[in-house]
Amino acid sequence: MNTTLPGRAAGAADAAGVLGASFAALCCAGTPIVLSALAAVGLSFLRKDAILWPLMLAALAIALWGFWQGARFHGTAAPLWLGSAGAAALVAGVIFVHGTPAMVLIRGGVVLLLSATAWNAWSRRACRRRQSNPHLRPT
Repeated sequence: MNTTLPGRAAGAADAAGVLGASFAALCCAGTPIVLSALAAVGLSFLRKDAILWPLMLAALAIALWGFWQGARFHGTAAPLWLGSAGAAALVAGVIFVHGTPAMVLIRGGVVLLLSATAWNAWSRRACRRRQSNPHLRPT
């Protein structure tokens, strides 16, 4: 376990990446609320796969880097594995699979990524608490 505190970028990378990737994937899937929000702010041109796929892949890379940094910090690789499974499901649902199975993969991938983000944040917080209070450290 790495005992140094991660920087702010590493601490927020998983959440920011997951939100960006989820937004791009839901936009690719044609989710009405996402499409309405884009139209309301005049960004309907972002609905092109040529823009959304690279955005989603870059956001997932940032998220996975954040999960990896979290695993190095708190020593728990489970959020990284859960996030990797969610990222794979999201990519499969957006790029390779079509129709109803794609929507199942996209929604499942988003749920897995959000769960991994919450788990990673909780593990970071618990590790910080242990580092700041030596009485909480296991012997």
